[in-house]
Amino acid sequence: AFREIGGAIRKVGTVPVGAILRLPAGTKIRVEAWIPRDYANRQGGVYTTKRIAGGHMAQVRRLSDNLVFSISDVFLVNAPEA
Repeated sequence: AFREIGGAIRKVGTVPVGAILRLPAGTKIRVEAWIPRDYANRQGGVYTTKRIAGGHMAQVRRLSDNLVFSISDVFLVNAPEA
């Protein structure tokens, strides 16, 4: 879906797991999972896990050679379906 945000038309919504998309380089990928963006924080000798607000990472599989890697949602939101 497209919405006007801040005077510009932008694509909004989610990319579902299982979606097959074509990246700008022509590579076809399949979204396999969404990964929360966490980081370890040490405070006073105790480690805790903090969640990063905004931006998501997806685990994807390149269909040409089955390589699995992570990619930011920024690259997936505007990618056309393959």
